[in-house]
Amino acid sequence: MTISYIYNRRRVPSFTRPKDLSEKIIARMLSREMEQYSHLADKYKVRKFVEEKGLGHLLPKLFGVWTDPSEIDFNMLPDKFVLKTNNGCGYNIFCLDKNKLDVTAACSQLRKWLRSDYNHVETHYKLIEPRIICEEFIPGDRAVFPVDYKFMCFHGEPHCILVCTNRAENVKLTTMDLEWTRLDYLTSAYTHDTVIEKPRNLESMIAYASRLSEGLDFVRVDLYDVGEKVYFGELTFTPQKGIMSYFSNRAIRIMGGLM
Repeated sequence: MTISYIYNRRRVPSFTRPKDLSEKIIARMLSREMEQYSHLADKYKVRKFVEEKGLGHLLPKLFGVWTDPSEIDFNMLPDKFVLKTNNGCGYNIFCLDKNKLDVTAACSQLRKWLRSDYNHVETHYKLIEPRIICEEFIPGDRAVFPVDYKFMCFHGEPHCILVCTNRAENVKLTTMDLEWTRLDYLTSAYTHDTVIEKPRNLESMIAYASRLSEGLDFVRVDLYDVGEKVYFGELTFTPQKGIMSYFSNRAIRIMGGLM
């Protein structure tokens, strides 16, 4: 982690006396303190947490939960759905047309993900009992995938929003404050001039992110706004293993002071 930090930040980190957000997240991973959040990083168990917060209406429809791909009856699934494992990041199969799905390849990939211990640093993922879940596919307003609104939250207070657009091709990132003003938080490699429309349900999403992050000194709350409805995505405690190369040094210093 030290080498990765130096490569991205061009300075030597301190994990014994961390100050910026990246140092603090990595220090917590190295101490294994992050393991207390394994049930919230579990993409299946976190659904119960969301329901307990009174926000069950944000959850995508759940079509099934399995421990092995052989248990899945694909005939019972809708034409569009998302298959994912609950024990990692990016372990998703998006099916837009069931008739075109290569079931054999999908099952093979799911088995690999189930056996994965994800990585040796984010040990809280290793504590998750691997499962496959199938949820409804959330459509975008004008694109295949919806815009992803990632709320950086500290002690129950959203600070800023990392907005992910153009997710089907070459994803673009933008950082906005809660008033929907662009923040200069990204490195030059991720900076662009694309105008990002204010989501229809911004105020509601801010309220949801606040409720979901209550009692947590830091968590990223991912939500989707498709106009008529807001959906819950996931809770993330170690974005990009704590490196967050897309954020500038200034940004992680500011957010480090909030954690």
